[in-house]
Amino acid sequence: MSMYDQLQQKAFAGMKGDSRYDLVETFAAENEIPFGVVITQGTSATQAKLGGTKPIGIALHSHAVVGGYAKFDAVSVLRKGVAWCVVKDSEAITAGRAVSFDPASGKVAKTGTALPNATFKTAVVDCGKYGKLALVELA
Repeated sequence: MSMYDQLQQKAFAGMKGDSRYDLVETFAAENEIPFGVVITQGTSATQAKLGGTKPIGIALHSHAVVGGYAKFDAVSVLRKGVAWCVVKDSEAITAGRAVSFDPASGKVAKTGTALPNATFKTAVVDCGKYGKLALVELA
């Protein structure tokens, strides 16, 4: 048995969608934050958290961090650009539609709290062990 899959998956949570211009800022994690979820403003301007209603962006994947960001980690937050996001409960997503998210989990959805200036670029993509993801563009 090999350690690698025979074929690579299309994406993983928090992966940038392409190499176009983007805007990424760093915030201190107020709590544990998984990759590929919508995060919100923390208690100060330099903090971000999972849970809340004032979205600031998408938590990007980092090869320097295993499994997600821990409390007090420096979180790479996509403010403008495209990234692969975790879809809530495998909802049916339609490309071209506005993006909402579940404040408790940060997962993207077709209903819930609106993510301003965000559009689904794909429908749900089954990425095997990485779960069900959708490509989201923040304009």
